[in-house]
Parts: sequence; C-alpha cells; structure tokens
Amino acid sequence: MTRQPRSAYQTALDLLARRDHFRQELAEKLRRRGHDDDELDEALARCADAGLIDDERLAARFVELRAADRGWGPRRLAAELRRRGVPAADAERAAAASTELAAEALATALRRLEARAPAGWWRDGRRRARMLSSLVTRGFDAEAAIAAVDELAASRESTLHELDDE
Repeated sequence: MTRQPRSAYQTALDLLARRDHFRQELAEKLRRRGHDDDELDEALARCADAGLIDDERLAARFVELRAADRGWGPRRLAAELRRRGVPAADAERAAAASTELAAEALATALRRLEARAPAGWWRDGRRRARMLSSLVTRGFDAEAAIAAVDELAASRESTLHELDDE
C-alpha cells in the first residue's frame, strides 16, 4: 500500500504544531521538503488566513523573550529577525519597540556578564573593556554600554566602601 504524499499545507500544519515560524522560515522548510512554489504559496496563504502565521506578532514575542531572557540588545534582535526572513523595516521596528524592554535586556546582560567576571572587575580597565565589548556584541550601542558599565562599577565601588567603613 503506497502512502499519499503530504500536501504542503499538511506539512506546514505539522511544523506549526511544533513551534511558531516566520513566513520565510516556513517557506524554506516546505521548499526543502520538495513542495513546489504554487503549492507552497497556497499553503502559506491558508495558514495566514487561519491566523497561524503572523510575522508581526511573532517578532514582538521573539524580541520580548530574547531581550528579557538572554539580554540581547536592539541591534542583535533586529539582525536575528532579518536572518529569519522578517523585512528589515519590520525587524527594526520590533527590535526598538520598548525602551523599558531595552533597559531590562541591558540589566540581564550585565547580570550575566558580572556573574562570570572576577572579583573586583570594575577596577581593571581591561575587564571593563571586555564587558563593554560583550555588551556591544550583544547588540547594545556603545554609549548605552559605557553608561551601564560605569554605573554598575560605581555602585560596586560604593558598596565596597560601605563595607570598609563598617
């Protein structure tokens, strides 16, 4: 008994049942599975009509999770969204959506970096430079990174002096 080949729509539903996909990601996966462009376009249209593909909603959720949980800055978020097939303007808009979220992402990144830094890192110029470089690599602009590291270093220095005074 031969098995009927799965339609692009059925394959798309299977993929979407596992996790959300951006439209371009889903199209690439369907293409790799051998579905032709006409069938693929029809499947994507049906999924979009059913509300199963929504790049704007998914981009917002992606930004929220990556910023808060991983400490990714706006530039890295936008780059990753573009890599996943989100148009550049939409990726930039989603990545810059909330200054509150950007501040939370920066705080998360600093916590993660400080956890790996040696004691007294704020007194070593090379360690501070490494922390700044890591923040820029995570997608934060240099001015924000410098201000954040300087503020954290100042708070650590004042905390240390308070302990010395006791």
